[in-house]
Amino acid sequence: MKQLFALCLALLPSLAYASPRSVQPQEEAIASSAITDEVINKLCPIGVEPVDGKIFATYDGHKLGFCCAGCDSKFLAWSKEKKDAFVQTALAGQESSETEKKPGDGKAEERASEPYTLSTCPVSGEKLGSMGNPVVLTVEGREVRLCCKGCVGKIEKDAAKYLKIVDQGLVAQQKPYYPAATCVVSGEPLVEEGKDIGLEVIVKNRLFRLCCKGCVKKLKENPSTYFADLDERVKEDQRDDYPIETCLVSGEKLGSMGDPVEVVVGNRLVRLCCSGCQPKFGKDPTTFISRLDAAWAPVHAKRAEAKPDKKDTHGSKDGHVHDKDGGR
Repeated sequence: MKQLFALCLALLPSLAYASPRSVQPQEEAIASSAITDEVINKLCPIGVEPVDGKIFATYDGHKLGFCCAGCDSKFLAWSKEKKDAFVQTALAGQESSETEKKPGDGKAEERASEPYTLSTCPVSGEKLGSMGNPVVLTVEGREVRLCCKGCVGKIEKDAAKYLKIVDQGLVAQQKPYYPAATCVVSGEPLVEEGKDIGLEVIVKNRLFRLCCKGCVKKLKENPSTYFADLDERVKEDQRDDYPIETCLVSGEKLGSMGDPVEVVVGNRLVRLCCSGCQPKFGKDPTTFISRLDAAWAPVHAKRAEAKPDKKDTHGSKDGHVHDKDGGR
């Protein structure tokens, strides 16, 4: 009996030491539960939109919110390092995401080509999709979509010929949406004495209407600056009459996931529920643009009937003067 009592006394120090360790996991679980009561981020790490208060995920003891269904699984598929980095910046109140861009040096970034929005192949004239998935090419810095691989060699052999066909189609498609009554380069009016003097130029699949050849040269030398100007004019002109209340891609009501994301494609304002829908739009722009055009048709008819006397507020720039050759 004395030996048993001595053994118990010998074990007491080790039992006392083990006791705190035995409850540590439970304490951690309680602490973790307390942390996950409140969402740590304001912006979705995927969509870069305000969190919707409905979609959540828990990572490393922290509750994270998302802008729409699907973003949670995309986040959880990130590497541990990437998730840890987001959590740290969210806790610091400076969320980062895979879609954020680093600040530039103040210069306008070079504009990539806009999507090819025509529904036919410029080589064969066949409807895109009639021969399987379209072939997407970059030709002279511009996106072009062909009906099949058989057309690739032809456009590579004579790009100028087929890009001219593309240009004609894009001018016809985009002109009804063109927002500016003045040249985006000079600010000069595009109508003189009742006559339309605008020169129609396609740059990276976007229609620009300019007053003279001198402005065409300036546009091509520094297109990004004028893209930004035209984007703003398109948004101002089309936002109030935008004909669709839902996202073209997801079908979600615009505004249900925060302020709609606005992009300009082919001189059309495109409004999406979140930035997560932009890649989906880019994969099949023709289908989405066709839906938008159909919705705009009755609006354009009403606009034509009303014939509003819209005055472009962008005035003449740098004392621009035309000459007979369209130069300066």
